[in-house]
Amino acid sequence: MNSETHSSGLDVLIVYESVRSGKRAKELCHRLGQQLAPDCKLNLSVWSLSALQLLPTIARAAASEADHAALLIVAVNGDKTLPRPVKSCLHWCACGIRAADGALVAQLHGILKMNEELCPAYGCLRQIAQHAGVRFFSEVVELPEDEQPDYSLEAIHERAQPNTSLVETILPRPGGDKRRLL
Repeated sequence: MNSETHSSGLDVLIVYESVRSGKRAKELCHRLGQQLAPDCKLNLSVWSLSALQLLPTIARAAASEADHAALLIVAVNGDKTLPRPVKSCLHWCACGIRAADGALVAQLHGILKMNEELCPAYGCLRQIAQHAGVRFFSEVVELPEDEQPDYSLEAIHERAQPNTSLVETILPRPGGDKRRLL
């Protein structure tokens, strides 16, 4: 990766979905900076996903910043699909980092590592990187232990119980009164 950019240091563009994901993306950026360019100053350009989605002028400004960046870090919830305006903006950004022989890093939150390649955000960001001709890397940030969902059979059964009564009102029982649905 070329660390020579328009200023002295390594320029990085971070796009984040939440405050937590933004903080984790900055931590990742500093770790990567120490490994890739330990003697370089990191020049961060940080953009909110919601601002990119709602304000086209902000999206254009972010894409312009990407022309000088070597690294694009996108920190999002892995289970969500990215809105069309965000996809377009990220594509422009990925094309911008190509000039610096850059890379797109997907930092996926709220998913399990084993589901990484199955989540919508991963597929979308990988495709953006491929179309732009830049390298693609990903990292899964799993929830802390105290926020992990309980996947035990008992917990799944408890979560399913509230839905059972709804199913019973919609679907007739075998041999029961079928006129309810008419």
